[in-house]
Parts: sequence; structure tokens; C-alpha cells
Amino acid sequence: MKFVFAAAFAAVYGLVIRLFFGSANGLMEIMSVTFLFLVPVVIGFLTIILMPAAKTTSGTAAFFKPWLTSLIVLLVTILLKIEGSICWIMIFPIFATFAGIGGLIAYHVRNARSGGPNDSDENKWQRPNTLNVSLLVAMPLALGLVEGEKASAPQEMVIQRAVILNAPAAEVWQQLTTSHAMSAPTSKMSVSALLGFPKHKSTTLDARSVGGKRTAYYEKGLYFDETITQYQPARLLVLRVDANPNAIPPAVMDEHILIGGKHLDILEDVYELESLPGGGTRLTLSSRFYINTPFNWYARLWAHYLMTDILQSELELVESKLPRRA
Repeated sequence: MKFVFAAAFAAVYGLVIRLFFGSANGLMEIMSVTFLFLVPVVIGFLTIILMPAAKTTSGTAAFFKPWLTSLIVLLVTILLKIEGSICWIMIFPIFATFAGIGGLIAYHVRNARSGGPNDSDENKWQRPNTLNVSLLVAMPLALGLVEGEKASAPQEMVIQRAVILNAPAAEVWQQLTTSHAMSAPTSKMSVSALLGFPKHKSTTLDARSVGGKRTAYYEKGLYFDETITQYQPARLLVLRVDANPNAIPPAVMDEHILIGGKHLDILEDVYELESLPGGGTRLTLSSRFYINTPFNWYARLWAHYLMTDILQSELELVESKLPRRA
């Protein structure tokens, strides 16, 4: 029963802190070192410090039990629509790991005070110093106010994918510059689709020239307006992406990974065509975008993985529109 109380108390603490950070009007950031690294440490520490010593007799248990608390926070915030599932899938590995580190810290502090993991006097651990715990739980709020957006740093990235198509460049170009609907869904499931990113439905283009407007429509009401900035028939198509975050339905993308928001924006897509011997074409699609977080080293891993998957899906869509040849 005390194990349930410890996990529930630590989870409630995590939810309260999340609400504080989310309602601070920019004074405190969810996408911050404080929230994603320090808050889970405190959650893990509370999970173990409030638990009877007999329930946690090894470092392994102290590391993994806070993962359950983190999972409770994850499920509750998704059910209450406080956070989106895509965002949690990305941050949960870090959140749970640092919660485990907090659990290990608590485990070693307990052993140091009680004289070791086999000490039979549990009262020392069941009545932790109230002042110390109060200071610990208040620390993320204080540091969150100090950090704000100061730790965020924008970083541009370019992701590129290519495919060899069994069609002349002129034919491929025709597909790129023609309004079309998506072909029938295939059984192949992409990683981005598994994570909830909407599938491409159709594309419209109003003019085949510089200044022409192209709109890419996705499921769930998501769409992106694009403007042609370079146009070289059968060779090069450069599109400036004009994402409007206010037009993206809240149910489609979590605010922290919102395209066009302050943490992520796609800037430009470039299609390059190269004629190959034998009548084929190499089609290369590259996307230039930026990320803006205090932990770009981690965000970059997810951005690279997901954008590569999305670009590959776009190339496969073009390929599916070409006439089949023997």
C-alpha cells in the first residue's frame, strides 16, 4: 500500500509541476532542461524516498520503479489531453531515465543514513526531513523561472533522400507539378504514421512558375502552403514552406512539436531531377528546417529519423503515380 502511495504522490507532484509550467505564459518552458531533466529526477527521488526500505533493496529496483511513476504521468496527461502521444513517445526515454537516476540518488542517500541496505531500522527512511523534501520539490519551479527560454538555441538541419525512378525526367516533372490525389493506401506502415503523423492526401498547384502556390493536404485537416522560389523544368523545383501554426488543429500536433511553432519549423523543400543513362531519373528531395530547444543534441536524433521517413514517403508517393513499365 505504501508503494502505491509513494508512486501516486510522486505522480501527482509531476502533474502539478506540469500544470505550473504549462500555465506560466512563457515564464517557464516545458521544453526546458529544468522540466525534462530535473523534474523527473525529483519524481524518481520522491518515489523511492516515500517507499518503505524493504520494498527497494537494490539499485536496479530503485532505478526502474520510478519508471512506473513516469508512466502514470504519461497516461494521465494523454487522457486529459494535456500532452500529445507523439511528444511523449519522444521524451519518455529521457524522462524515465532521469526519474531512475533520481531513484538511485534516493536509494544511496537512504543507505548512507541507515547504515546500509540491510539495516533493519526503517523509521529513519519513512520519516524524511520535511524541510529538505520541501526545498527539493520547490527547486524546479525556482530554476524554471530562472531558465525560461534562455537555454534554447535554434539550429538548422537539412535532410535528404533520393530514389531511382524508371521514367524520364519530363514524366517525373509532370507528376511533381500536377495537382493530384494520393493513391490508394498500401499495407506498408511508416514510422511517422505509427507515431501519429497524418498521411499525405493530395496536392494542388495553381501555376507552374516562380511565385506559384502549392498546397499539400494531409489527414486530420493538416495542410502546408508552399511558394515556388526556383523553377527549372525537369531539373529543379524549390518550394518555400509557409506553415501556419494557428491553422493546424490542436488534435493533430502537440504544441511542443508544432510545425511553424517556436520549437520546430520547416523552411524549404527542394526537388532535384537528374537524367540517367537508359532513360531513368534520380529524384532527390531535401528539406531544410530548424529546431529550437535546449537539448538539440536529442531533438536532432528524432528530427532526423522522422523527417527521413516523411521524405521517403513523399518520394514513394511520386513513384506510385508513374505509369508502370515492364
